[in-house]
Amino acid sequence: MSTEIPSDYGPAIHEMIAQGKFQNEQEIVAEGIRLVIARDKLHADIQAGIDELDRGESVDADEVYAEARRRIKAIEDQKN
Repeated sequence: MSTEIPSDYGPAIHEMIAQGKFQNEQEIVAEGIRLVIARDKLHADIQAGIDELDRGESVDADEVYAEARRRIKAIEDQKN
């Protein structure tokens, strides 16, 4: 698959590569796709939580924060 990156992003892309954050443009695009997928999953999970609350179901706040921390760590670990 081939795609064209808008020229507006060129300087930022070159900077990320120069800083060693990514080796090439393909890695940056892959990271972007991974983040979009993670964002969509997060939105779905948030909506599921809202739906549960609307039904009168609830979860202890400590459990919610622990799960959020676990998911954030998993996302960060995927990058490394």
